[in-house]
Amino acid sequence: MKKATLVIMGFAMFAAAGLWAQATTVTESETGKSFDVHKSIGGQDHVLIGVGAREAYGAFNVYAAGMYIQESSGGSSWQRFLTNQAASFVTDGEVNWSGLKDSSTLYQWIYSGSFGKAIWMKFVRDVTGQQVVDAYKETLKKSIDDFDTAVAQSPLKDFLEAANHDVANGAEMMLWTRGSDIHLKSGSNAEVTISDASSIIRPIWRIWFGPEPIQVPLRRGMVNNVENLGGPTAAAE
Repeated sequence: MKKATLVIMGFAMFAAAGLWAQATTVTESETGKSFDVHKSIGGQDHVLIGVGAREAYGAFNVYAAGMYIQESSGGSSWQRFLTNQAASFVTDGEVNWSGLKDSSTLYQWIYSGSFGKAIWMKFVRDVTGQQVVDAYKETLKKSIDDFDTAVAQSPLKDFLEAANHDVANGAEMMLWTRGSDIHLKSGSNAEVTISDASSIIRPIWRIWFGPEPIQVPLRRGMVNNVENLGGPTAAAE
């Protein structure tokens, strides 16, 4: 009887794993907002590594967010990461995913890597452009030297101006970086590209993944599906 039960349980686990492998979306539990596992952003394929909810004042959610890594440039960087910085989380080709997701090593790889990355925000509350900018400034001040000077000059001034748009409940915002360029699409507004912005790309990603992020639970949620990037390849072992 015990053997039969184990067989049934094993089959159920296998079936569940198969369904997970075929999943095309991931739903953020608090807001009910869903995000594509694979998404073309700026004409390039990206893969989802996690979702989370941005909570304000411990009282209400502002937006659900999905974090994406560009598959081509990010994939090769990921393999190098598993071989080098994250080697202590890999044993015999198996990754300690739980430990890795809670490590500053992973967050540093995300915000400091030169590969393409994107955050897709789906708002569940009306937010003014000034509120968006103020939230960004609060964290950017911790990462940019002489912030008061930088905020009045390109490229930081251009980025904050591009983000300064009211966002209604149900609207979306997409922010992505590639090379030295920042791209922002807010609501129904036209896409804005900020070129030659290398100096602020890392601080921007530290908003969500730095040592003092905009919100710690949001940071953790946005790496909860990092397994989508895969484990170490045979060549990288």
